[in-house]
Amino acid sequence: MRQNQMQNAVLCASGARGMLAAVLGLFTLTACTTSNSGLTTVYYKVPGTTVEQINEQIARRGPQNGHAIGTTETRMTPKVRTRRENGKCRIEHAEVGLDLKVTLPRWSELNKADGKTRSAFERLSEHVVWHEQQHVEISQKHARKIEEALTKVPPQESCRQLMVKARALFKSMFEKHNNEQRGFDAAERTAIERRLRSLGLAG
Repeated sequence: MRQNQMQNAVLCASGARGMLAAVLGLFTLTACTTSNSGLTTVYYKVPGTTVEQINEQIARRGPQNGHAIGTTETRMTPKVRTRRENGKCRIEHAEVGLDLKVTLPRWSELNKADGKTRSAFERLSEHVVWHEQQHVEISQKHARKIEEALTKVPPQESCRQLMVKARALFKSMFEKHNNEQRGFDAAERTAIERRLRSLGLAG
């Protein structure tokens, strides 16, 4: 915590969201997120012209030590400004900084693959991009909710007491954020399996 005339305080926290792993014979897809103001997208190169080659390269080069095809890392940093008023300390302003890093595959040799394989992985890639965007939007939604909730913490006799309550609130709401991320991955498991089957990547 640092203080100045307005008694600024910074609360920091990070957490890990669950990982989804769908192991389906020929292909392994892991859509996952871990908790890390801005959005950055990075790509890892995936060479190969067959399902087997591409699967092997994802295992070698992919995030989460090759257990994921796409990831979203999120870090929330809440900052609150407090003010003493009428003998009590209240939160005057709250802001949640949100750093997001999305990691996605970039197929480097699909133009050399047969039409079925190329089409399958292009369509799968679209789904992975969509999946990670949902994680981004969940984090953005919860950051706004946390900001609003922090400004509603009741005034306390001391700013120290206020910070204790603010930290507890943030921790609780951050876990709700994590739970929604995990729930989304769980709900997506069936959808991913169905998509892989439709692409001919699983039996």
